[in-house]
Amino acid sequence: MTTRRDLARWLVRHTRPLLWPLGVATAARILGDLLNVAVLLVAAGGLAEAMSGDAVALRPLAFTLIALSLTKAGLRYIEHYAGHWVAFAALQRLRELLFRSLIPQAPAATTGKASAELTARATEDIDRIEVFFAHTIPPVAASIAVPGVALSWFAAAVAPLPALLIAGPLTLALLLPFAAAPRTAAASRDELAARGEVSVHVADDAQGLREILAFDARGLRDDERRRREARVRRARLRTGRLLAARETAERLLWGAALLLVVAFAGDAQTTITAIALLAGLWLGGAGTDDFATGLDAALAACDRVRRVVDAPPAVPDSGTSDLPGEGPLTVRLDDVSFTYPGNGVQALKHVDLRIEAGGWLRLAGVSGSGKSTVAALLLRAHDVDGGRVLLDGVPVKNVPLAVLRRAVAVVEQRPVLFPGTVADNLRLARPDAADAELHEALHTAALDGAALPDGLRTPVGERGSTLSGGQLQRLALARALVARPRVLVLDESLSALDEATAHTVRARLAAMPRRPTVLEITHRVDLIPDDAPVAVIDRGTVVEQGTTSTLRNANGPFTRLSARL
Repeated sequence: MTTRRDLARWLVRHTRPLLWPLGVATAARILGDLLNVAVLLVAAGGLAEAMSGDAVALRPLAFTLIALSLTKAGLRYIEHYAGHWVAFAALQRLRELLFRSLIPQAPAATTGKASAELTARATEDIDRIEVFFAHTIPPVAASIAVPGVALSWFAAAVAPLPALLIAGPLTLALLLPFAAAPRTAAASRDELAARGEVSVHVADDAQGLREILAFDARGLRDDERRRREARVRRARLRTGRLLAARETAERLLWGAALLLVVAFAGDAQTTITAIALLAGLWLGGAGTDDFATGLDAALAACDRVRRVVDAPPAVPDSGTSDLPGEGPLTVRLDDVSFTYPGNGVQALKHVDLRIEAGGWLRLAGVSGSGKSTVAALLLRAHDVDGGRVLLDGVPVKNVPLAVLRRAVAVVEQRPVLFPGTVADNLRLARPDAADAELHEALHTAALDGAALPDGLRTPVGERGSTLSGGQLQRLALARALVARPRVLVLDESLSALDEATAHTVRARLAAMPRRPTVLEITHRVDLIPDDAPVAVIDRGTVVEQGTTSTLRNANGPFTRLSARL
């Protein structure tokens, strides 16, 4: 199990070039806390003089207190400025590190339910780590240095006994958070995990709002959200109880120190001065409770971020082979078997498929039969357990991922678009594409003319909210075509189109001068042309192959699939 020390070292290792201002913040914190003690000691000295009947020089006393207070305020500003500069620069560095680490893990680590969890880690969790940089190192150093310096001075200059009376309870108070650290850290981890589940649920609700309303599932989703929120409350209550117990024990120790000073410090002047010292150490932050409370949550958040950053890539990017020639590629799955990590059921079993360069194969099957897994393996989201996936005879695991993913484009049923214009979204595929190429791709996807009244300047809302489902799919298809893929995978990506529009899109794709090899994944077998090559997959196994007309009359899996519609 990763310890708090391991997590702290991990944070320092990844942000070391940014940490030098923490030395300034730490020095400012120590000096500021010492001045805080000095202010109370000077005031207590004046009070002791007045009680003894001596004349008190009020003007020098006031100037001294004002000078100490102003200096302390300046040091406080320096501490906060330097500490937060480091904190915010470190948070930026950690977010860059997180996204860089996700690139080799994508798309396996970034699809489906995981995306909402990753969003929480990239935002909320990294924000919580700010406490480690801005509110941990300076207070920790001050909690050790300030009592040591102040008590040593008091023992030497005033009286040793009160210093010893304060040192005992103070040492125990300093050690309390560290003694309770394993339990409070575990409670913080549980709380953050529960909050992450709530974030995932809310993100799923936002993305599936139409389905929730259509099926009147608001009650079910609300009940599930309440269950997850109840887990957060239970975890938060456990954390609160631990913190309350720790803080109570710390306050009792401070109270014990006060009673010991009052009872045994000696004369009134020494007692007043010792009480001032004790108050200065307490109010100045010598206790570790405040930063320890935030540190538990910060390190728990750090652990969640570290697991993403240090996770191994789903597939190693060690290929050195290039893909031969230009234009469409021959696609072959040779005796491919595959099981998703953590799932004991095989998603594909000894699958054999072949699509000649420039060909068009329909892969049909019910939901969960393994169709989309074929697409994922072509893109090498995962490596196969057995067999080979080849493009023009080259195993995809031998091809650098950047080369492979330029050659293979997958258009999904629910594509992701970004706020901006149509042109902005199209140029994600190829930033240097000319307007004429964009118009050509839109024409092939039947998204030109009246469908986009403002043409390339047509605005696109968050997640494509300003477009209909059919426009969204066609824009995603056009974006894939702009990339000039050599293999195009249509994963139910025309499902939101009416039959006439879908026919137009397929006809224009087929008429492209240099058409990529097309694998179309579909469950709508009634829309497949009679002469089209088809493969039927069921429970991860290709159970039938042939042309549509042949399979319709074979009274086999394709016929039964047709009867379901």
